[in-house]
Amino acid sequence: MNLSDVLYNLVGFTVVAIIFLIILAVTLKFLSKKFSMDKIKLYGIFLNMNNNTILSFSIISINYLFLVWCLINFQMNYIYLIFSLILIILSDIFAKNYKKIILNVISVFIECASIYIIAILKDYIFSEGFNTLLFIVLVLVVIFIFLYFTYTMFRSLNCIVKLQKDLSIPKKKVK
Repeated sequence: MNLSDVLYNLVGFTVVAIIFLIILAVTLKFLSKKFSMDKIKLYGIFLNMNNNTILSFSIISINYLFLVWCLINFQMNYIYLIFSLILIILSDIFAKNYKKIILNVISVFIECASIYIIAILKDYIFSEGFNTLLFIVLVLVVIFIFLYFTYTMFRSLNCIVKLQKDLSIPKKKVK
């Protein structure tokens, strides 16, 4: 895969991400009209967060969307791996979550390797002749990896919220 193909695919991801955000905004707008804003406090998670933490929160969400896009397209190469690594490292730096950088980098390697293995399995299924059993295995592995991506995203977001909560609570002085 050459650089122009990678850039073309990244533009495709950007278009998909923008469409997803528009659908999300329209859905939230309809929900806010249906329910009063006193009942739904979607912005409540961002209260008492500084700009760096909100940026870290957003970067993790972008990385999640990117990995799901790679999973759906069955594409993974070293440029996508580097892009995902940069996003995760930046999110940890912005959140001042230095202790978890190594764990998150290992997690990104596992996630990208799983997408690569799924792409190899898909290519094998469609090049060697369609096998129903292997196709079922492929579908189940894709579902498992999607759930793993979702788990790691929520784990990272929870860690950021906890870290921000710990930083915002004033420490008592001991006499």
